[in-house]
Amino acid sequence: MSDNVRAIKERVDLVSVVSRYLTLTKSGQGFKGRCPFHKDDTPSFMVSPGKGLWHCFGCGEGGDLFGFVMKIERLTFSEALERLASEAGITLERKGDGEKDRLRPALAEAAEHFARNLTDSKGGRRAREYLVGRGFDEASWGRYGLGYALSSWDDLKGKLGKGYGEKLLLDLGLLVQGKETSYDRFRDRVIFPIYDLANRPIAFGGRAFEGEPKYLNSPKTPFFDKGRELYGLSWARDEIARRQSAVLVEGYTDVLSLHQAGLTNAVGSMGTALTQEQADLLGRFAKEVVVAYDRDAAGGAAALRGMQILRNSSLLVRVARFPEGDDPDSLVRRDGREAIEAALAEARPFHLVFIDALRERHNLADLSGKEAALAEARPFYQGLASLPLRQEIAGLVADLLDLPVERVMEDLGGRRTLRMGEEATPAQERWGEEEVVLALLLRGEATWERVAAYAGPEDFSEGHRPIVEAIAAAGEPFDTSQVITRLDEESARRASFLALAPVTFSDAEKALEDALRHLVREPELDGQIASAREEMRRAEEAGDLARRDAQQRIVQTLLREKKGLRRRNGRG
Repeated sequence: MSDNVRAIKERVDLVSVVSRYLTLTKSGQGFKGRCPFHKDDTPSFMVSPGKGLWHCFGCGEGGDLFGFVMKIERLTFSEALERLASEAGITLERKGDGEKDRLRPALAEAAEHFARNLTDSKGGRRAREYLVGRGFDEASWGRYGLGYALSSWDDLKGKLGKGYGEKLLLDLGLLVQGKETSYDRFRDRVIFPIYDLANRPIAFGGRAFEGEPKYLNSPKTPFFDKGRELYGLSWARDEIARRQSAVLVEGYTDVLSLHQAGLTNAVGSMGTALTQEQADLLGRFAKEVVVAYDRDAAGGAAALRGMQILRNSSLLVRVARFPEGDDPDSLVRRDGREAIEAALAEARPFHLVFIDALRERHNLADLSGKEAALAEARPFYQGLASLPLRQEIAGLVADLLDLPVERVMEDLGGRRTLRMGEEATPAQERWGEEEVVLALLLRGEATWERVAAYAGPEDFSEGHRPIVEAIAAAGEPFDTSQVITRLDEESARRASFLALAPVTFSDAEKALEDALRHLVREPELDGQIASAREEMRRAEEAGDLARRDAQQRIVQTLLREKKGLRRRNGRG
């Protein structure tokens, strides 16, 4: 975190800033109020002055001082920095574009290096075959800047390290700081450069051939914040403006397949968690957005929240439906442009798709089914700003459940939410091991040094890895709000939730020990069990029954250890 940001946070009181926009009341060690970002009938917006964080347990928004000012005033980070610096009486050191000009060539060279790996290296053969198999010929590689990251841990580091230095490459997200040394972030992955509106590379996405995470993005850098960019917008902007309509897909190959089919108004959200900044970006060019995620993703909570953000930004929102198991990429490759155009033409208003999903998911002939459908509709209803739309939804839900519309409207407007200091229920406490480790770190109940002795960023899932990397980069001791500043919007929401959620640990040391054991040891056990089973198979094929029985005993021992591990972590 820059010295300016740190100084501003020391001088500007988060509670005072938030209190300009809503009424806060004391609640335990923090404050609570009605969230300004959605219709909040019962206070679910929590502020922790000690941690310098805020989080709404109703709509899921959260972050630090800068995140709040940016969201409430719809400012960029630079604009929020200037406003808060003025309030704090701090004169900003103007580095301007000169600092970025110093960093930008490294991104361009990295893109060129990945492109050469794809076309020239022996190691790139698998990537070339993969791309051709997905319908991307050699001409498209250059058109979209596609590349390949070798399986080496230090290929890019060796290529660019001497010229730019390790710290700069870490700042650009090209390297990751490990326990002992830094290493290439992208390894054995097909590379999709992410471009700004001037068509300059600002970040990279990488697709693995196998294993997890399947897709890996650059972290937040001086050039890139995933929640503020749309993949392919530099290619699609003119066609979007001409049609006044954008097709929003999830991934890189969805965008490229549609563009190759001639549907050049497609852009990618790089995940389903759309942000306000991405909605504002679309609103500069379009009046309508057709959401074209696969069927499962389109019905997920993150996608629905994104559609609410789009609609609240005065954009018309429709949802395209695809056959089960299909996404835009697979549909257009199999059935051609006509099929995807038909699906887009038949896209329905997003709130009608939501009502259809309620009908499909719940047994509405049953009392418990009606109650579940009403509970699911409540946050969807409350997340919309348009009164006419809310009234229409209330009427549709009432018809669906055969209930009086007035009572449905009354119920949809109320909610039971978590309060600061409230005791957690068993359901809330059923976090995974990653959530437990991160919560303890972000609350200051565990140190990164302790965690790093057992696990590194690579041991965490893609959703949590940016938070872990930010903690590792912050050093010890770290301020949680400093970590939040390093994160993109979606990761900041996750971190603020984990730091402030009313879930307590009666024995933090035991909780950390159990979570780390599960996080690291269970994957090791899975690998050992798979290896022993393969040895069993080979022994049986060779007729070596003694070796087969020995391997079977090893498998049984490992399975007992795994079962005991899961029992200790409350997983049955």
